[in-house]
Amino acid sequence: MVSISRFWFGALATGALLASVPRAEAQAVKWNRTVEASANFLFGAADGRVGALAAAAGHADSALDFRTEARFNYAEAQDANGNVSVTARSSRFSLGVDHRPFGRVSPFATGTIEASYQQRVARRLSAGGGAKFTIVPPGDNETSLSMAVLWAQTEALRPVEGVDAIETLARLSMRFHFNRKLTPTLQLRHNTLWQPAAENLGRHTTETTTGLGLAVNTALSLTLTLRDVYDSEATVRGAPSNHDGQLLFGIRAKY
Repeated sequence: MVSISRFWFGALATGALLASVPRAEAQAVKWNRTVEASANFLFGAADGRVGALAAAAGHADSALDFRTEARFNYAEAQDANGNVSVTARSSRFSLGVDHRPFGRVSPFATGTIEASYQQRVARRLSAGGGAKFTIVPPGDNETSLSMAVLWAQTEALRPVEGVDAIETLARLSMRFHFNRKLTPTLQLRHNTLWQPAAENLGRHTTETTTGLGLAVNTALSLTLTLRDVYDSEATVRGAPSNHDGQLLFGIRAKY
């Protein structure tokens, strides 16, 4: 594990040095804001409702890219006797700052606070920094790879015998992101975020999000999103599964 950790730290240090090289051209200041509401329904043998709200805002110029995102998911199900129970409830808030965001390599700092009823997480905090490697520059089509080292603390929702109520550890983080404009009105987005414990790569969280956006006009898009969150420790904390997956239909506004 020591050699793997040295590789990550070396890669991040190299990225930070490369990012210090100035670019020839300046970039314009740009604000981005999005709000998205999504839902899904089950009916027949079991009635259920899934809802999600997400909001994001960001500001970028040639020196800094500041972004923040908030997300809330909720699901409930009703059995044949009419009893309603909450099956999922999660929230996430994140902040991030990139230095020289339009460069091929840019260092960044990030912080996240989240909670998940279905994965039995009362609170998870993480903070750290790393470097983003831009493979295809931002635009209609973009691709990037980010690597970071994080401090992370997880508090279990309920006490479980033999499991620490609060666990603090170092995590590695790798994020792969791409956008593709398939047609003038159809956009494909994908993110994969893998965050293993630094001393044991088998203990990890992995989040994959794939979405299609169909533009109605310049401000509104219809969306289809498939999200799967995997936490290798979820069942240890008492969750019914290590996976938390959702397929959502929604509408996104950009302004």
